[in-house]
Amino acid sequence: MGQGVNTQVGRTNVVCNVCGADDMEAVHPEAGLVRCRRCGLGYVNPQPSDEALARLYTDDYFTEPIDPGGKSYLENRQGLERFFDGRLRRIERLVRPGRLLEVGAGLGYLLNVAVRRGWKALGLETSEFASTHARREFGLDVRCQALDEAALPEGAFDAVVMRDLLEHTRDPRATLLEARRVLRTGGVLALSMPNFASLNARLGGLAWRHLRPAQHLWHFTPECLARLLAECGFDVAECESRYDSPATREVHAALSDPEQRRRLAWHAFVRGDVVFLPLGSPVRRLLRVAAAICACFSRFVRAKLTDDILEVSALKLEANR
Repeated sequence: MGQGVNTQVGRTNVVCNVCGADDMEAVHPEAGLVRCRRCGLGYVNPQPSDEALARLYTDDYFTEPIDPGGKSYLENRQGLERFFDGRLRRIERLVRPGRLLEVGAGLGYLLNVAVRRGWKALGLETSEFASTHARREFGLDVRCQALDEAALPEGAFDAVVMRDLLEHTRDPRATLLEARRVLRTGGVLALSMPNFASLNARLGGLAWRHLRPAQHLWHFTPECLARLLAECGFDVAECESRYDSPATREVHAALSDPEQRRRLAWHAFVRGDVVFLPLGSPVRRLLRVAAAICACFSRFVRAKLTDDILEVSALKLEANR
């Protein structure tokens, strides 16, 4: 998609990566975030320089706590591996374990689980710190390269995983096309990313933790992503959204409108969460039991794509389709 030089040093003007339109409206001007009027894609415009982005992705990205008082990626191996085991099970409903590529492999936790589950795994990770950790700690084949630098063979993989990656890339369309090239026909592309159509995104504004305009250059809705995947030769097999409790608590605390606060509190309650009481409150613990029961009965009727994180699996179509 087209680009242009911006008067701000090192920054580049871009057009919509989904529909190609240069027709945008400001969403959060102070953060440089706009929305395409044609298809609804959110994006940062103008976009930061490569040097500015490089300064964000230091070793601290992996070694500092994700939340204040919480664990870093480095410290949260057990929890992340348990979560990734569940995501791999979802992939295996669509394709048998074979050759798996993870783009943005991080510290290697997903690949480590994949190997245990019978996959032959390869990872690409642009952080020297993270890729070295994956090789030394787990003996994994993780290369310090971006996807467009790796020159991987065509049709070499049964599954390609890109978690929390597409929103960071310069050109999501080109990234998806290269992922398609290295996948075999019928292979699975597994994606996760923030959901720009989530209730938290719509209510929270800059208080929504997944906005991160310095890092997240593109913001997809389910409809935008489905369109882009189809144009890149994929068929969406599964699309769901995953609830994020810390993000919901932060947005609830930032809202001043009572009606919006009540709406978000109910949204959380039917997902088994209580966001309007302090974390250590005994009353909150009791209410969470009731919320959990409510969540069991409401999961079949509540809106399915209004939570914070999109989890998508797509199949590579034959070339002539």
